[in-house]
Amino acid sequence: MLFNSFQYWIFFLIVVTLFYSVPFRIGKLLLLGASYVFYMWWDPRFIVLILTSTVVDYFLGIFLERAAGYRKKLLLVVSLVVNLGILGFFKYYDFFAGSLAALLHVSESSLVLRIILPVGVSFYTFASLSYTIDVYWGKMKAVRNLIDYAFFIAFFPHLIAGPIIRARQFISQIQFWQRPTTIMVQSGIILVLSGLIKKMVFADRFAAVSDTYFNHPSAHPGWLAAWSGCIAFSMQVFFDFSGYTDIARGCAKLLGFEFPLNFARPLLSRNPRDFWRRWHMTLSAWVRDYLFIPLGGARKGPLVLYRNLMVVMVLVGLWHGASWTFVVWGTYQGILLVGYRLFNQVTAGTAISRLMNKRYFEPLSVALMFTSFVIGMPFVRAKTLQASGYVLSGLFGFQHVTGEFLLTTGTIVLIFISLFLAVAQECTQFIDRLALQPARIQVPAYVCAFLALELFPATGQVPFVYFQF
Repeated sequence: MLFNSFQYWIFFLIVVTLFYSVPFRIGKLLLLGASYVFYMWWDPRFIVLILTSTVVDYFLGIFLERAAGYRKKLLLVVSLVVNLGILGFFKYYDFFAGSLAALLHVSESSLVLRIILPVGVSFYTFASLSYTIDVYWGKMKAVRNLIDYAFFIAFFPHLIAGPIIRARQFISQIQFWQRPTTIMVQSGIILVLSGLIKKMVFADRFAAVSDTYFNHPSAHPGWLAAWSGCIAFSMQVFFDFSGYTDIARGCAKLLGFEFPLNFARPLLSRNPRDFWRRWHMTLSAWVRDYLFIPLGGARKGPLVLYRNLMVVMVLVGLWHGASWTFVVWGTYQGILLVGYRLFNQVTAGTAISRLMNKRYFEPLSVALMFTSFVIGMPFVRAKTLQASGYVLSGLFGFQHVTGEFLLTTGTIVLIFISLFLAVAQECTQFIDRLALQPARIQVPAYVCAFLALELFPATGQVPFVYFQF
């Protein structure tokens, strides 16, 4: 079931109606069952993976809290092996097997198994790992109620594509659940409508342009076609994923739960460091807390810091997709982060540094950061390194032709509308404040949102981009 489908909203309406018609102790079981039904809608076989991860980490959490010394470390290793083993096998086996076959010059079919990737496996694996690691570090107590823990792992709004939820943020919401306030419900409705508009009006229109280019890039040579195709995909992936997150957060609020913010207008970022504080914030926080800091963070000098940034970003790239294109994309993001820090170090105290801190320099900083983001898109969207290289050659004018401009008038208008709305939200937080406004303001806003969904949706139903991750 897709969030932008009629099918899902019938399902959600039934779940909400049943949930609020029974006491919470029963409603919790109902939500857990609904979450399993939601997940099995794609492929019932893979429910075994969630149940395995849930049961193993539930008992390991209890054992970890009681254990000490070598035994405690061994229990954590078991959790890492089980969770990363499931993730590694289903997501990365074919990638590494295919790479090994190419290296050994043997038939790919002799090693590759053509394994189907279970949807959401990257997200619920990270959620489950955060729990056992936090218990190991003593940052939270082990959960004694199996239903509460299973509910945390499987709760359907975040199950497929995040945001990545942590147990110490969410378990207490289950244990001390209260009916949502009026403002919380209004905020949930606003988030759902915002997410649907981002997906159906914005992302899917940009998808038509990016698909036209990336499905056959050689049919559209030239720098103009390459830039318009990559800009279209950049806008698509942002509106698609942030739209999904808005809907997930909105559905959770309507059921009385809070999810963390996952996007904070990342396309207005001024530098690579700022970008990763605004883009997929729950993933950035996860890799910071469970990878970057344990590796030494910035505590052991600049060389170790640069190494850690590169290692973490390569792994972030690989997390996004099991292919060499994502490894290169992660490497590129690491180079941007290291390069930005080196640039700051070299220019500290100079006229360049003072200029960059001026407010009137911000638009140029944002434009430069957006350009660097777009340049990385060939590695995210293209299927092979060869195809990525072809698109890059177009971006940098090596194809020696101008090419055709693929962005339509409608998509150009959407870019300017999104820029205006993003700047307005950055300055005034008008969307967040809408839930606090009286009905005479909220109702027209809802009407405008429904009109936009009715009058301006793209044709056809486009799957969410991050389902493949």
